[in-house]
Amino acid sequence: MKTFNIVVLGVFIFLAVAGVLVFSGFGGFGRNSNQIGRVVVWGTLQSPIMESLFTSIRDERDDFSGVSYVEKDPRTYDRDLVEAIAAGKGPDLFLLEQDHILSLQDKVLRIPYANFSERAFKDSFIEEGELYLGAEGSIGLPFTVDPLVMYWNRDIFAATGIANPPKFWDEFLTLAPKLTKRTAANTIERSAAPLGEYSNNPSAKALLATLFMQAGTPIVAPTDDGVLHSVLDDRLNLPLPPAEAVLNFFTEFSNPSKAAYSWNRALPNARDMFTAGDLALYFGFASELPQIRNANVNLNFDVAQLPQVRDAKSAAVYGRMNALSIPKGALNVQGAANAALVLTSVDTLQKLGEVAVLPPVSRALLQTPPSESYKNVFYLSALIARAWFDPNAERTDAIFKTLVEDVTSGRARLSDAVANASRDLENLLQGR
Repeated sequence: MKTFNIVVLGVFIFLAVAGVLVFSGFGGFGRNSNQIGRVVVWGTLQSPIMESLFTSIRDERDDFSGVSYVEKDPRTYDRDLVEAIAAGKGPDLFLLEQDHILSLQDKVLRIPYANFSERAFKDSFIEEGELYLGAEGSIGLPFTVDPLVMYWNRDIFAATGIANPPKFWDEFLTLAPKLTKRTAANTIERSAAPLGEYSNNPSAKALLATLFMQAGTPIVAPTDDGVLHSVLDDRLNLPLPPAEAVLNFFTEFSNPSKAAYSWNRALPNARDMFTAGDLALYFGFASELPQIRNANVNLNFDVAQLPQVRDAKSAAVYGRMNALSIPKGALNVQGAANAALVLTSVDTLQKLGEVAVLPPVSRALLQTPPSESYKNVFYLSALIARAWFDPNAERTDAIFKTLVEDVTSGRARLSDAVANASRDLENLLQGR
């Protein structure tokens, strides 16, 4: 019965949205508004996953035969896309990652609210998708979300007499000494968690963003005039800026004089250390599950939701999101719009979940978590996935890295490090 309800709800949502776009001609684009035709899609998702999905759609829809996918290098994706659009050789549809919204939004066609209402958007997709909403419409339809989760070593926990992984961050202060194994010379042989340093933790930026958002700071926020500004060092009516409290907690675990000392920059890459069986907890993305499994088939591990702040009013985890967007200058705008509707339908997103480990962005599908234990965690994490308007992913990564290392190296006090990071972020937002 639950499956039937999901299908019915998905059909109604799809028909409602598709009907509006078709009968309006998507803002007057094209006469053959019910056709797709030739549509080229660009993205950084792996080709085997997308080709498998496209094949399953083609088996049911003849009108999808002209839709093709091109996998692009994530290191040059932004540049390749901008150059192709400028040369009139861009795709008809592309995957817009949430941390590229600010840098690419002026290259994207808006879907007006008259065509796809804000209400329909919010009813269809998880909350993080609202990053793609603007004053005049949406710049993309959410397609995938990759939430940050917590992988934990069951053998290490069992050996130390701990039954379950932590649910709240304050538990780490007492868990770290129990899970960490140090020599008489204070050398770490086994670590509790990769907290306190940046360079050897591949998910450090996502983890810090999660902690900031959980603590109450959105990192950046618009003023009344709609201009985004850094709020990283704002107190937000609290005794001290939430970011300062987060940094104080985070760096506790890399301080050799503290009881919670369990991580330093001389240790191996966090995921490598976890797959080697020497790290009790690893904070990674849902998409990393296959790599972790393949790296060590004998590793006895499980997955849990990322810890939260105790007694917080709301929960949050960082999520990497992709949305389907139509670039300016696309040769087949109407076909791209129709292809995007097919790709973000409940039926297609359900198929995507069968070929990828990622949870769906569809609220209809998230109503009934699957029986597989890891997928259940991913589904619950998708519901609380959040992100922020990142002006430049590479440069903000450097800002966050400096923020942490200024404190751990003793170059700056907590308050000064946060103030410096906020200033650098503000300069980046304002193009200075």
